[in-house]
Amino acid sequence: MDRTLVILCGGDSSRMGTTKALLPFEDKTMVEYIYDKFSPYFNKIYLSVNERGDFSHLDIDAQEIPDISKNGGPYAGIMSSLTMISGEKAFFMSVDTPFMDPRTAVFLYDNSADYDITSFKFSGKYLDTICGVFSKKCIGTLFKGLFFNRTTFSYILDKVYTNLYDTSEIEEFSKISVDQQFYKVNDRQSYYYAVFSILKKNFTC
Repeated sequence: MDRTLVILCGGDSSRMGTTKALLPFEDKTMVEYIYDKFSPYFNKIYLSVNERGDFSHLDIDAQEIPDISKNGGPYAGIMSSLTMISGEKAFFMSVDTPFMDPRTAVFLYDNSADYDITSFKFSGKYLDTICGVFSKKCIGTLFKGLFFNRTTFSYILDKVYTNLYDTSEIEEFSKISVDQQFYKVNDRQSYYYAVFSILKKNFTC
């Protein structure tokens, strides 16, 4: 196994009012929950953070990578991480999508080959979803996008070599629905729903 994962933990979490990565989730924090779930599938894991040391108090074997460009959104975190990771590519996901199936990440990673970006054809409410494999060949495009304030997925996709799958492909290897996997914990209401979903699942198991 030779796979790299980057969990995007930066951002100002303005709607939540507190750092999402540190929210309680089961008997740990949200970032620890994701780390524990994905670590059997990825041998190297990084945390994209606002400042180095943000999560040093957690029991996570993951190197922190601070954003080079402040207030640049998730693509600033992706660019910063790509300049620092040891490999040539990584799977990126946001810390606010705790229900994502690791097999979704593995599917994209194992089908990324020589592409610059391997992801899904997102639309509608999923359009701003961060879920995909980015290679270091994207660094130049990401830098230009940040410099010219063009940090949208559609802008970046137009400039690089992509491999995009329909989300229906997920049904072939995962029983977790697309809606559940890409459910985002953006505010208090969505967080409480996520916590309730976990408690209900554990209670009925």
